[in-house]
Amino acid sequence: MDQVEEVEMMNLPRPRWPAHEIAVIGGSWEDDLAIAGGYLRVAEIGATHWSRHGPDDSLPIPVLYNYRHSVELSLKWLIRTAARIVHRGRYDTGGANLDREKVDKKLREDSHSIKKLAERLNTYLGFIKDLDPPNNRIDDESMKTLRWLDRQDETGETFRYSMIGRGNDSRPARATQTNINFYEDINKVHLLAHLLQAGYSAHLDHFEELQQEYQEYQEEMSG
Repeated sequence: MDQVEEVEMMNLPRPRWPAHEIAVIGGSWEDDLAIAGGYLRVAEIGATHWSRHGPDDSLPIPVLYNYRHSVELSLKWLIRTAARIVHRGRYDTGGANLDREKVDKKLREDSHSIKKLAERLNTYLGFIKDLDPPNNRIDDESMKTLRWLDRQDETGETFRYSMIGRGNDSRPARATQTNINFYEDINKVHLLAHLLQAGYSAHLDHFEELQQEYQEYQEEMSG
């Protein structure tokens, strides 16, 4: 086998049609929720492969990372959407400033903390007085999984690297070898990621559309 043949064997399978070789990235459609959906899809493919083709201990950490990042991005999208609803609806925030710049700054401060992001989303949902319980906060089961996910990786580093921290604080992310029930752990994160991606997001997106339509109607009537 010559070098050219070896390279050909290493190539990814080429799509059947030339048009399918093209990917579209960027543009107005690309937001955190859209990218979160991509990370979720990649995570699901990896988790399904692990489940169907037998244990592969190289996959759990990358799969967890992709699910976690999907959850993180979905939470950030939900927070921004809730903030827009609160700001547009002029709901009482108790003095909290939910202007876009302020919200972006808060999200940078929360950074990769799933716990802080979930708590911020709950706070913003609580400002929307037209959201009746239980839709005005994250459900208990989802919060339980979010807290579990945060404990596993509080900074967004644990699922990304084998070593975390810097300088003298540098340490192994997983110093002790551990046997875990990966299926049970990843399945609850899988369900959570889908709920945020297609459940909470759809509900909040629909609420915002109705809010916008109502305000446009009020402006027409008053004009």
